[in-house]
Amino acid sequence: MCPESGYTFPAGTIIRGKVKSVHRVGLGIIHETARMNLQFTEVKLAGGEPQPLEARLVSVDNARERVDRRGSIHGIRATYSLSNRLGERLALEVVEHPLGLIPLFVLESALLRFPDPEIDYPPGTELHLELVGALPLPPASGCVERTSNLGRSAELQHVIRALPYWSYSEREHKAMDPTNLIFVGSEGEVQRAFASSGWADSRSLSPVTGLGVVRAIAEDHGDADAPMRRLLLDDRLPDMYRQKALNTFEKRHHVRVWKRPGEFEGAPIWAAAATQDISATFSFRPFGFTHRIQTDLDLERDKIVSDFVFAGCVDEVAYIGRPEGMLESQAGRRKGLSTDGRVAVLILNSCETPQPAPEISAADRQPPLSVRFIRRVTLIARNHFLRDNLVWRSGEAAVLGYRAVRGWRRQRVVNHLAHSGAPGKPSAPVNSAWIVAPPCVKPAIVTQTAKHTPHGPA
Repeated sequence: MCPESGYTFPAGTIIRGKVKSVHRVGLGIIHETARMNLQFTEVKLAGGEPQPLEARLVSVDNARERVDRRGSIHGIRATYSLSNRLGERLALEVVEHPLGLIPLFVLESALLRFPDPEIDYPPGTELHLELVGALPLPPASGCVERTSNLGRSAELQHVIRALPYWSYSEREHKAMDPTNLIFVGSEGEVQRAFASSGWADSRSLSPVTGLGVVRAIAEDHGDADAPMRRLLLDDRLPDMYRQKALNTFEKRHHVRVWKRPGEFEGAPIWAAAATQDISATFSFRPFGFTHRIQTDLDLERDKIVSDFVFAGCVDEVAYIGRPEGMLESQAGRRKGLSTDGRVAVLILNSCETPQPAPEISAADRQPPLSVRFIRRVTLIARNHFLRDNLVWRSGEAAVLGYRAVRGWRRQRVVNHLAHSGAPGKPSAPVNSAWIVAPPCVKPAIVTQTAKHTPHGPA
């Protein structure tokens, strides 16, 4: 569980940086897409002196924007959104019926909004950094984790043995997400731990929330409290749904929590199944939009452990292995996923004075209607003259085909590693952008700071 870099960063470590450059879309006259460069200059350990740092941004967690190899953040092209493409189709229909221009434009604008192409990250946005040069700090002598006797507790071993490995879909009773966390504490302590760590509740599935999902996908923005699929554990629906998202519907961290029978040292026991959504697709069974999850399930388990410890809501942590052969004995298990099979057990405290938790969901700061209208017209006109031709469309189709084949080949490699490596885990090295620190520290590659330019959102 130690970071492979050989360094450990205690809680309270601060990584400082600055916004090196910003290209805003504005009215869309000069730039079609936004771009931002961040430069990280120093690291300060708790109680220590600032030291120079050379690091590169690898990714922004759960963001719609992409980060290139140089660490620059590239914003979306708003004209690629489904909402704009629908608007273009309506505009073609209006050509034959000019009198319907105004009512049709009003209707389309009310149903689906043109995406805001600017880069605007709220406080609490998580960045994944990669060290470029060596740190002028003494190498870690080893991970200093809290010693725990939880793993030797016969009572907890019994709880683990009684815990079903898989949660199941409500209708088809198919294995879906494995249980990989246990919380020991009152309902209020569990809720405070999630709230202090920036995890939000989930709305129930309904026609209204379904429309919200459609709008989030079409308008290319996030849905902080989007509904989650109903899964069963011992034929019971979850008692809690929690998630952490940013500005895209495709990606989010999410977890389902069930209250378990019995207690441990007088406190209630809660089981959880945590996974990360990494892309969204349309499905006919069940009908609607569904997500594809991160195949390495241990990353999400360890993220929740790290978030809760960082918030100051955990007294003790232990990773307890399941009985040998338990996974293989589960009939109809879900294919293509990898895990070491361990369950993270967290003994929660009252969490009355947690670490300050930033607001994850940013306020809707849309520019004035006049600016949005001019920008939309400008971007649509540029897109039409640049891309509505046979040469561009042919090249675009070739690129999409190449990406589809590349994604298919990567998925085959992941599935092969999941079945040919160590039991339950792929033999490939862990991506440095997702190294998870031990429970005693917050991952050094994740920061929780505001990222706004001096002139407003980028």
